[in-house]
Amino acid sequence: MKGLLTKDLLTIQKKYGMKRLVMDIAIIIALMIVLEGTGAIYISFLLIPLEVTSMVISLTTCDEQWKWGKYAISLPISKTQIVKSRYVFAGSMALIGLGVALLVNAISYFCFPAYRFGFYSFIAIASFCVTLIFLSFTLPSNYSLGVNAGFAAMIILVVLLVVLGIWSKLTDNAIMWFIVEHFETSMGIAFVSTILLFALSYALSTTFFKRKYV
Repeated sequence: MKGLLTKDLLTIQKKYGMKRLVMDIAIIIALMIVLEGTGAIYISFLLIPLEVTSMVISLTTCDEQWKWGKYAISLPISKTQIVKSRYVFAGSMALIGLGVALLVNAISYFCFPAYRFGFYSFIAIASFCVTLIFLSFTLPSNYSLGVNAGFAAMIILVVLLVVLGIWSKLTDNAIMWFIVEHFETSMGIAFVSTILLFALSYALSTTFFKRKYV
């Protein structure tokens, strides 16, 4: 499985490179400067999940172009391991996104303190959960119907996230205040539910991949 992870890493490095990293950093800095206190929220809930998910979709695009699936099943590894390696890579990218979210929210707390530090910590962890949710729907879509289905799933999730944000704003940020008042409960429910969803997603993707290459 190490070879599969290395292959995905090299693919991402070749496809994105240093220019994409510099662009992402520039976008983060610009959002923090222009949006100030709310910049960390947009970065955590939109930019990071979209960036991680788009990278995983790019891997699927390359796999389809190179017909990687037909070659992969001829390797001395199981189909389950092939799918597992993609989930491990996607999860690793989500953890990197968590690190970025923690850094961004720490900066936001010291520069634009509007809530307690625990709230900003929750935003970072919630960003990780949102990223895993995006991956949980995108990856099975990729394995079942191809990269276009995965991209469509990502767009639908973005729309739902925007609608949720608008609804929260119209209700005077009811969701945010509920989280502040029930911090530990909210964190526990969000984290456990997301991990279970990610595990279910893995099981579905494995089933789809096995059916595709019987």
